[in-house]
Amino acid sequence: MDIKRELNHKLYAPHEDRIRHIKYEQESAFYKAIASGNLKRVEEGLKNWENTNGFTTSENKCGILSKDPLQNRKYHFVILTALITRFCIDSGLNQEIAYNMSDIYILQTDSCTSIRQIEKLTRSMVIGFAEKMREDKKKHIYSKQIIKCIDYIYDNLNQSLHVDEIAAVLNVTPSYLSRLFSKEVGVSLSSYIKNLRLETAAQMLIYSNYEISEISAYLLFSSQSHFTTAFQKKYGQTPKRYRNENASSKMPTGN
Repeated sequence: MDIKRELNHKLYAPHEDRIRHIKYEQESAFYKAIASGNLKRVEEGLKNWENTNGFTTSENKCGILSKDPLQNRKYHFVILTALITRFCIDSGLNQEIAYNMSDIYILQTDSCTSIRQIEKLTRSMVIGFAEKMREDKKKHIYSKQIIKCIDYIYDNLNQSLHVDEIAAVLNVTPSYLSRLFSKEVGVSLSSYIKNLRLETAAQMLIYSNYEISEISAYLLFSSQSHFTTAFQKKYGQTPKRYRNENASSKMPTGN
């Protein structure tokens, strides 16, 4: 393919065939709204995205990345997700959380068989990232040591986590870390880890196809029954019922 020739063709194509994009400042404002957790501005940006076919000024079509219309929309979804992921990371979202959210959403395109499903998934992804950022913005401002501690926990959630090990990584004593964590976060270190594992399990139940036993083992619960008991105490439902009642509403459906 002659890239230079193709570029000139797109730039100087007849007006009716030309696809132009809105100013980057407008597009960037949408990503920044998501990264700030501003749901009102995100909703406005979503409407603009939907009405302009992915921020283009042409009618009834977005930029052509594939000759197959459905595949074309999937490519645009992947690009949008990647951009939003990086904007959120730059705004403070934990890198592992951001990339895993991105992977989960992108994997869902495999089950999409219509453009309408991609549109629904796009809305779900955008709102999902915005809500996560809003949730993070509500958290207290912690000291650098506690931020490093929390980052370490997120990065190693499927590994054995003990206060002695984490303290060694931070170069502090276990007793000092325990006191500081409880003071700033308001719960013990062990309670925080357990609660975070349960929250992660809830997300995996909704957005993944892993068996409940696999989720339990991955997050290092001593047994599936122990996981079920802890999960039910937190969410008021067994993991199976929670998945049945929530997963279908989060997955794209319809034509």
